[in-house]
Amino acid sequence: MRFKSFISAVFLLTVGLTKAQPYVRLQPLGHRTAQPVENTVLKQIAWGISDTLTLPFFEDFSHEIGYPQSDRWTDNLVWINNSFPKKAPNFGVATFDHLDAHGNPYHTLDKRNMVFADSLTSQPINLQFKLIGSQTINYKPTDSIYISFFVQRQGIGDAPELEDSLLLYFKNIRNEWVRVWALPGGFVGDFKEYFAPIAHYDYLTPNFQFRFVNFTKATGNLNHWHLDYIRIEKNRRFGEKTIQDVGVNQVSSGLFMDYSNVPFSHYRYNNSIRGTGPSLIAKNLNSIAVQTRFQLSIFNQYNKQVYLKPFSASTRNLAANGDTTEKYESLLFDSLSTATPKLKYIYSINPQSNDITPDNYNAETNNNTIIQSHTVMPWYAYDDGSAEGGFGLDYAFLGNLKGQFAMDFNVIKSDSLRGLAVYFNQSLTDVSARSFKLRIWKAISPIGRPDNQDQLIYEVSMARPIYSDSINGFSYIFFDSALYLPAGKYYVGWLQQMPYVLNIGYDNNYRYQGKDQSNPHLYSNLLGSWEFAGGDAKGTPMIRMLFGERIEYAFSNKTISKPTLALYPNPCVDYIHLNGSSNEGSKIEIWDISGKLHLHADYSNRIFVGDLMPGHYYLRCIGKNSQITYNHFIKL
Repeated sequence: MRFKSFISAVFLLTVGLTKAQPYVRLQPLGHRTAQPVENTVLKQIAWGISDTLTLPFFEDFSHEIGYPQSDRWTDNLVWINNSFPKKAPNFGVATFDHLDAHGNPYHTLDKRNMVFADSLTSQPINLQFKLIGSQTINYKPTDSIYISFFVQRQGIGDAPELEDSLLLYFKNIRNEWVRVWALPGGFVGDFKEYFAPIAHYDYLTPNFQFRFVNFTKATGNLNHWHLDYIRIEKNRRFGEKTIQDVGVNQVSSGLFMDYSNVPFSHYRYNNSIRGTGPSLIAKNLNSIAVQTRFQLSIFNQYNKQVYLKPFSASTRNLAANGDTTEKYESLLFDSLSTATPKLKYIYSINPQSNDITPDNYNAETNNNTIIQSHTVMPWYAYDDGSAEGGFGLDYAFLGNLKGQFAMDFNVIKSDSLRGLAVYFNQSLTDVSARSFKLRIWKAISPIGRPDNQDQLIYEVSMARPIYSDSINGFSYIFFDSALYLPAGKYYVGWLQQMPYVLNIGYDNNYRYQGKDQSNPHLYSNLLGSWEFAGGDAKGTPMIRMLFGERIEYAFSNKTISKPTLALYPNPCVDYIHLNGSSNEGSKIEIWDISGKLHLHADYSNRIFVGDLMPGHYYLRCIGKNSQITYNHFIKL
């Protein structure tokens, strides 16, 4: 682990930074039983042998994001994604790290322990013979059978350390796994193609298999390798440059401005938040330019087409060995039905030549068409759901101080907040027993000034982070009663009483206004005043504000009960009555929705509010132990 300690508010760990800012670590998936470091022959671990394949073999992972497809692979231990790599050969890669198929470290986190982690194992491939009509022809070492593949270290996550390795094993005729290729960690760069011959009778068997494995430290969501564009065929040459392929590389719906998701009722209320529109990046792997046509179709959840820009509307030359971006106009979908409408985007390209490699290898998927769906959910989110790292407070040498973090959200329509969704990341160190408080502020004190002007409207004590045993990693934390929030800016974050890195998931694909700049939504507080998170914090922590109806969150996995005061009548005219337990000695505050304090007094069961203007108010009860309970009421 290569990092230094600095006095800074947030901690970000990436290769190439000269100072620590927010803590960033990548999070794909993978699990494998540890093997001795000196062992070069691995026992077969069969997770699902279902078929025997024949040459040629091709895999570019351009299918849906998730696990490897079972018709090509026997295990589901790597994570197929399009958010971790940089400039991949086409859409989709397999990412290796030290997390199991549920996103949890499969060992206790220990950076001193080197282990075999993720693996990717092929279905059996018949390399003994091929059939030409009724004739059987045996393969020979002189048939020049090669496996080739592209590898990138780090991508937008964490670079493997020098001691790490990505290994390739072949299964021989004795069912032993023999290492035939290895690549050390420590170097960051673009994707590079590698070749390995399959040129020994030990491997020319009717059930040949190959397996990629990463050997790494037991640090969870760290040390990343990305694998793509695997090909096996006879009559090949080492290092050949024979790819003739144009494919889709990246797509974006561009549905919302700055956010990845906004509740649909809010979007319809104020559609100025609509985004810049869909976009597509195509990659030309040829050494010459290729004329290519572009098309985009969008369908609603009833499979009705709501947008079409056909191939005939956009044609141009794609530069050799490069990327080309196709942008579409900003679209407005305010007439969609249901509270959570679903849109299906079909991005397509039609190269007019030099697009034959996938067909020559009998590719099962078409990297010229990518289908992605977006269901508009009832939450505000900056992140895209993929944690490329982790984020937390860096105390450095400051000592045992409390720390706070906040990120702002601009709520564009008055609504009831149901709770928060938080992605608790796992890497480097175990913080599973650390306590903290989730907080929501109406306002925080001015930057660089004492924080005595903070307007806290809600907090909930958390005994520990909640790690979700699922792929997307979010934990849904619901309040026992909804919190009414008028339209406006709010701040969401946490308070911790001692130094540690809480490690919230970090989406490193997010960029404010699409530019490579610091994220102005992020704030930290370690020395009694708020500061911006810093120039290295360009992505976004993965915290979401949950609105809508409770029934829309049937998939939730955690409800937090918060002690509250019983307040009646509500709405009220002259007096409100409180019925709380053990409140003697407490203080009462009443705030309006603009953040103005109207009352600060000792606790009483009966409070006169007749002088307040009609509207929404928050009542806070601050106990002798600093425990805050609250309620919301309406003054008529």
